[in-house]
Amino acid sequence: MGFSSLIRSQVLASSSNYTQGRRGYKICKITPHHMAGVLSGEQCARIFQNPSRQASANYCIGNDGGIVGCVDENNRAWTSSSSSNDCQAITIEVSNDKTGGDWTVSAAAWNSLVNLCVDICKRYNFRLNYDGTKNGSLTRHNMFANTNCPR
Repeated sequence: MGFSSLIRSQVLASSSNYTQGRRGYKICKITPHHMAGVLSGEQCARIFQNPSRQASANYCIGNDGGIVGCVDENNRAWTSSSSSNDCQAITIEVSNDKTGGDWTVSAAAWNSLVNLCVDICKRYNFRLNYDGTKNGSLTRHNMFANTNCPR
């Protein structure tokens, strides 16, 4: 599949920070995550180029709304602390518009996230369903690890 046509650029993650393939799983989920910082999509993606990071996402969305492809959709990014979830999900890091507090995101980043989610759902033929559990098609990092993100 590659990347969404909505991306502005590609800044590929180190192959040490994701798994080739999806172990036979079908893409049927989206897991957004916040960056805990104010970054461009490119700045976030460059973090995943460090081979010792042991983390990645399929996409990074900057504070300005720019979408960057990091891990090809055919591959499992290491985002949610759950191999099973990451094998089924397209994962997206989203910049905050300020640090701390409620970790809000800008309108531009939010609109890009919504547009990217619509694009993914159309291409993989599923609807986002948030039911508050790991079984929904919209999942959160804190469903799989003891973390406060995203808020």
